[in-house]
Amino acid sequence: MTIFYTLVPMILTIIIANLLSQAMPRVPKAFWQILGGIILAMIPVLRHSVVELDPEWFMMLIIAPLLFYEGQRTDVRLVSKNFRAIISLAGIIAVMTVVVLMLFGHWAIGWALPMALALAAIVTPTDATALESVTEGLAVPKGIGRALNLESLFNDATGLVVLELALLWMNTGTFSFVHGFEEFLVVAGGGAIVGAIAGVVLLYIRQHLLRAQFDDTVAHVMIYLLSPILVYGLAEHTGVSGIIAVVVMGIISNEEKHHTQFMSSQLNNLNNQLTTIVSQLLNGLVFVLLGLSLVRVFRTYLHEPIATWLGYIGIGLAIYAVMTAFRHIMIERVDRDSPMASMVDQTHKNRDAWIFALGGVHGTVTMAMAFSLPLTLTNGQAFPHRDMLLLIAATVIIVSLVAPLFILPRLLPKVQADYDMTEYSQAHIAMINAGMAYVETLNVSNSVKRNVIGQLQDQLGYGADQLDRALWQRAQTDIQRVTDDAVDAAIDAGLVSQATMVYYRRVKANADARWARGSNNVRMWFRILEGVVLRLVNTRQIKPEERMHKIAAKMQRRVDRLQHKAARRTLTEHEQHDLEQTLRMQKKFAAVKRMNYHSPEDAVAKYQSSRELVFTEIAEISEPAVTEFIAHAESSDEDPRYVVALRDVAAQERDRFHDQQVSTAEEQAVLLGALGAELTYVQDGRQNDRFSAALINELYNEVTSAQALVLATDSEE
Repeated sequence: MTIFYTLVPMILTIIIANLLSQAMPRVPKAFWQILGGIILAMIPVLRHSVVELDPEWFMMLIIAPLLFYEGQRTDVRLVSKNFRAIISLAGIIAVMTVVVLMLFGHWAIGWALPMALALAAIVTPTDATALESVTEGLAVPKGIGRALNLESLFNDATGLVVLELALLWMNTGTFSFVHGFEEFLVVAGGGAIVGAIAGVVLLYIRQHLLRAQFDDTVAHVMIYLLSPILVYGLAEHTGVSGIIAVVVMGIISNEEKHHTQFMSSQLNNLNNQLTTIVSQLLNGLVFVLLGLSLVRVFRTYLHEPIATWLGYIGIGLAIYAVMTAFRHIMIERVDRDSPMASMVDQTHKNRDAWIFALGGVHGTVTMAMAFSLPLTLTNGQAFPHRDMLLLIAATVIIVSLVAPLFILPRLLPKVQADYDMTEYSQAHIAMINAGMAYVETLNVSNSVKRNVIGQLQDQLGYGADQLDRALWQRAQTDIQRVTDDAVDAAIDAGLVSQATMVYYRRVKANADARWARGSNNVRMWFRILEGVVLRLVNTRQIKPEERMHKIAAKMQRRVDRLQHKAARRTLTEHEQHDLEQTLRMQKKFAAVKRMNYHSPEDAVAKYQSSRELVFTEIAEISEPAVTEFIAHAESSDEDPRYVVALRDVAAQERDRFHDQQVSTAEEQAVLLGALGAELTYVQDGRQNDRFSAALINELYNEVTSAQALVLATDSEE
């Protein structure tokens, strides 16, 4: 239960901190996580349940996976192309920074050289993740951005190797530069060799397992997650740098994407998602631990004079200032023959120098190295001033996070988005409307149409595109008005049977109390009574056989008249609808006549009272008018969200009169077709240059993810 009580409060703190960061994005996520750790440490019940990880376990379980995932995001071709620059960044500049800080600590503060070297090694590594949090929304020059990322990837290993040498110096009391340099080469080079071999072996195993169809997801994910831990332990056991080993293995593992990205795309997507989640979780744990440690260190110095711990904070500020100034000088000295020449804009060298200096943000690795300091030396004595080093390291981290927030926005312009949210919203809703329009053209049941259109409407998500109540009410009112107008017009034209009028009046009266008390209801009653009277009169004067003949002749005359018009000119939309409706009525009436009834009167009554024919008649009357109204709304300047609401309401109205069985397989087929129509819309936007590449990618990702989800859904009835 100790592990449970240790991890749960910290993970809950990370969750809350991440949500706060999303609510207030101007404050970096790391600050919220540090603040969460401070609050966690101040709660008595939780303070005692959260323990500090053993340094060796901390390095193996947190730092090794973090650096492996960071290395895996780095293309091996980028490393090969910038190898000399990497040597300068992670080798020469990092080592020179360590030397400068060591001499500063020895001269200005009066520390022993081993202690000064240990602190210098701790505060030298930079953190790419922390850098992203302070430069979000700012347009960092491409060259300097690449330099900062490569530096943060490789100078971690440099700092850790130097820290090991400092600890060796503290334990033995002697230090030889030649021996130290040889040790550095052995440890670093050996780590690189172990990492390269491990990366190649891992790549070989995963590829051949996939080719042999051993593609069990759980097995491959476990191999992926355990690899950095195992390789780190193996490298440390053989006496070389485990950190360099996992970084090199991560870079080589990046090459696997080029070989297996389509061999098992689902597994690669899962690995990418797991990498992001685990990296964020591990980074969050480090910053929460930083907050916890700040409180613990503060309690250590609580009874000390205020000048003591303020002095240590001042030391941290001075170290950051010296380190920032030295980083600025190193970039200012880059000339056109330097390995870093391609990363520095010679016309804006001073600007790039300040960006590089302030971009040396410290975070996870710095705090991890501070945590990794042993509790005791080899002679059994307590490690000297361990809490002091933690306080100074924490000060450097916090200052390196705060300073860029105030200075970099003055040096860098804001990122110009490839598309704004208004453009995305318009394209997104238009894409959804294209899918809905496709569904409306299909000859499938109304229930399937309603369900699929409802699912497409869900693509609006939870953001600003989501339909509000006012839009829904407006759409419902307008669809009902258009339907009522179409039915009223059909009644006036004598195209509606008495049974349909009776049914429609009952539905309207039950659904709308104001309609039931209004003039429309009275008018409908009058039409119904008029039909009854005419029917009674005509029945007394005309025989049933003659009546059926007259009905058929009347429909044929209407067909002949409209077809004659069509031969001379193009029919209007209303006339075209009238022709199509009459042709359908002829077929139905002929089918009724062929039925074996006792009299034609029974057949006519059956035709006029059939529930299915009533529903069909209402649909034939209203759907063309509703379709025309939606098309007009879509072609005008109406809010596209309103058009989505119209289509959804229309689908519900069509299905309201029917009680149909829905086939899940048919529904999925229609939904896939609608998503295909959405992709076609996006493709047309791409060919016509209506959308930017970033917007196209965003829309494609949404639709293809939805397609994969539909295809993965069990469609068994």
